[in-house]
Amino acid sequence: MPAPSVLERRGTLTHHGSRSCRSTLGDATVAELQSALRGTVVRPGDPEYDQARAVWNGAHDKHPALVVRCAGTADVLRAVEFARSQDLLVAVRGGAHSIAGFSTCDDGIVIDLSGMRAAHVRPRERRVTAQAGTTWGGSRP
Repeated sequence: MPAPSVLERRGTLTHHGSRSCRSTLGDATVAELQSALRGTVVRPGDPEYDQARAVWNGAHDKHPALVVRCAGTADVLRAVEFARSQDLLVAVRGGAHSIAGFSTCDDGIVIDLSGMRAAHVRPRERRVTAQAGTTWGGSRP
């Protein structure tokens, strides 16, 4: 039998859909995180939750406690600090194309970088710097 997750050891039972999830993240705690972000926080029960948790490979049907849609580097730092302070498992999503399912998790936090798609071209140096959510077809200048 696998060891219980951190949230199973600490959590209280809540429900979303037909699946049980254990989470101790209170509304005030999540609201504090949201107020520190330029991006958004999506939780189970939010209308966009199923879309926010979905990944390209449908074989990985995970249910994170939170999806943090980062708008910039400062949001990423805050999301990592929050995950550390709450002892949450972290999955990082760029384009959501992880065949192995590494861009999602159950009961943890998904740090979604897909909105961070800026690319900076320096022709003289023959260098391009792209943010972590950049895909072949979706960069922004």
